[in-house]
Amino acid sequence: MIAKREIYLSRIMIGAQVLLSIFIFWLVDFIFPHVNVGQFDQLFYYSQIAIIWTFLLIQFKMGTIFRLKKLINLIEGYFVMVAIGGFTLMIETLLARLIGYEGYPLWNILYFSVFSFVSLVLFKLLFYNIVLLLRRNDKNKRFIILIADNKSKSFIDRLKASKDWGYTVVSIISPNKKFAERYKNAVYIETNEELKSFITQNVVDEILYCLPLSDKHYDVQTVIKDTEEVGITLYLVQESFLKKIKTANDNEDMQLKLALDQKTGYTRYFWYEVKTFFDMGFSSIILVLLSPLFLIVAALIKLEDGGPIFFAQQRIGLHGRRFMCYKFRTMVVNAEAMQAKLQKLNEVDGPVFKIKHDPRITRIGKFLRKTSIDELPQFFNVIKGEMAIVGPRPPLLSEVQQYEYFQLRRLSMKPGLTCIWQVEGRNLVTFDEWITMDLRYIDNWSIWLDIKLIFKTIFVVFKGSGS
Repeated sequence: MIAKREIYLSRIMIGAQVLLSIFIFWLVDFIFPHVNVGQFDQLFYYSQIAIIWTFLLIQFKMGTIFRLKKLINLIEGYFVMVAIGGFTLMIETLLARLIGYEGYPLWNILYFSVFSFVSLVLFKLLFYNIVLLLRRNDKNKRFIILIADNKSKSFIDRLKASKDWGYTVVSIISPNKKFAERYKNAVYIETNEELKSFITQNVVDEILYCLPLSDKHYDVQTVIKDTEEVGITLYLVQESFLKKIKTANDNEDMQLKLALDQKTGYTRYFWYEVKTFFDMGFSSIILVLLSPLFLIVAALIKLEDGGPIFFAQQRIGLHGRRFMCYKFRTMVVNAEAMQAKLQKLNEVDGPVFKIKHDPRITRIGKFLRKTSIDELPQFFNVIKGEMAIVGPRPPLLSEVQQYEYFQLRRLSMKPGLTCIWQVEGRNLVTFDEWITMDLRYIDNWSIWLDIKLIFKTIFVVFKGSGS
């Protein structure tokens, strides 16, 4: 869980800091140019900085996100690291001069070392505080449940104290009634069925099962099956690891290098982060490019009946998160109030409501739906981190409440603007086929599948097969 994310974040942080240091060297060279330095010499120094700084950042563990470290420790770490790196560059320069290469003046390397030290400290502090700000505003948070007893107390206390990790403990579930009474958000649960019911009624991303596998209160195989069925990641944190946490004094241990025996659920953390960055970047470009179209559509909607331009409706997102989904309004103002009277005309099976010739749709609304322009404001949801470009469509709460248990796995990825259903079935498939398509997407997800579906969606939009 935490350890795997730390590895990926550490690699990204090391790469970013190396690129920053190379940029600082270029900046020093730009401010204090030296005529005797050629392009080959520049490339040599860039490559040496990349190699030396990467090695030192790893050795001094400066790829971590500055958790549980005092500021003075951070400054000391970077000072020693940059001092060693700068000294190594100076030695290389002096040795190069013995064979006829002048290289950069030692003053330039000294300037670079000073600027590199300052920029790296500021970069780490800035990055850390941005992450903290996002998490304090409920962005990029992971909601977890702990299944635990008395042996897990030290682990729970350490985890709850580490608020900047971005983990929110939804609840502590225990078969021990006295232990459950110790914590505010603890719940006493006796059976697997009660545990399964609790999971379905709360926003849960991951579960840490801290009870011994030999414990007879819950059937662990059933827990694994139930969590896997709905796409929730489960970790079996066993006694050997809990003992390490209980006796640990070193802060580095709080990076929780988990000795896990079993993990189920989503594991492609790095590529999922790539998907998130791509979605946000792509959405930003689309919103800028299509801003004139937004103004035209807004004017047409307003001119038709004077009602609101946008329609906002609460939808269900990743693992049950609730959010307001935005669309251009395509129906009359009181459309939701009219739905009960039209329920008998519903042409789709299951909990979904759709009518091909819905009498509530406005004239401009028909065009917006046919061209899928009404969905464009959802790019704002993507930028807010509530949706993805590709993913199962976000359902209503009333629909989710009618799902069978296995269908809840549809919520194990962020909802999207488009998915397999949009390009292969639309209104021609049954609800069960729709769910099957969404689960097929989740099971076979890759960046390339997303790109393929984006291109297919563009073709469908231009074909005008929306409804």
